[in-house]
Amino acid sequence: MEIKEPGIYNISLEEYHSDPCKIPSLSRSVIMDLIYRSPAHAWFNHPRLNPNFKLEEDEPKFDIGRAAHPLLLEGLDNAAIINADDWRKKETKQERDLARKEGKIPLLASQYLRVSEMVKVAEKQIIGCKELGINHLYGSGQAELSYFWEEDGIWIRSRPDWISQDKILILDYKTTQASANPNEVARAIISNGYDIQASLALRAVKAINKIEPKFVFVFQETEEPYLCSFVGLPPQFLEMGKQKVEYGIFLWRECLERNEWPGYPNQVAWIESPAWALAQWEGIATRIGV
Repeated sequence: MEIKEPGIYNISLEEYHSDPCKIPSLSRSVIMDLIYRSPAHAWFNHPRLNPNFKLEEDEPKFDIGRAAHPLLLEGLDNAAIINADDWRKKETKQERDLARKEGKIPLLASQYLRVSEMVKVAEKQIIGCKELGINHLYGSGQAELSYFWEEDGIWIRSRPDWISQDKILILDYKTTQASANPNEVARAIISNGYDIQASLALRAVKAINKIEPKFVFVFQETEEPYLCSFVGLPPQFLEMGKQKVEYGIFLWRECLERNEWPGYPNQVAWIESPAWALAQWEGIATRIGV
């Protein structure tokens, strides 16, 4: 399909990532490339710009999260259970590869039990969080809706994980092998561009629904006891994400209009020593008497 009008579309994740917009559109990953890598990376990784584009396959280590996501938010079980203790046998690997070709997520039986327990814990904690006001995920909202909108000739897309029926609350579900402690997730939010993702989702709902919702991350650990945390971004954090999005829109517009996608500067760069590295060395130098 080709999306010609701004709006909310119920399309598959594969269709969304293929960018079905009538002209190449901007997303979180594109903005990440533009800001933190280069316009050349943004061009190379864009399905509509690079004629040789190939979608990278998700690494197996992310299968737990990829299976938990639709099961929790949509009640969809897209896992293929492989009855084996590990992936070492040839037959087991063949079953795994066949499942992937069929669009399923291959999980060992023990992994599937783990995902099921994770989802039970997450659902219980989400419903138990009074601030969220959610009684039932499926009845209170919708998952995986794709937003497409236009800003001065630039098309942008966002796909919120879950949004309430009245559009006043967005949930973004993240699984992590690290800690979900609210005091520990700031680095992950910045390094993965989740602040950009939040800004785009808020911008999408404002553009299409004319509503300014609240955005909350749900972080869940993939190890027992599978605890969740609920993390909102304060105004300063949200403003930073907004500025990154606006700078990304500016760069995107410049590159599209000129059809120029520069890489890194073709000159010697003299980099600054990070403050943390200097502080670390000063401590060592003092201790050894340098």
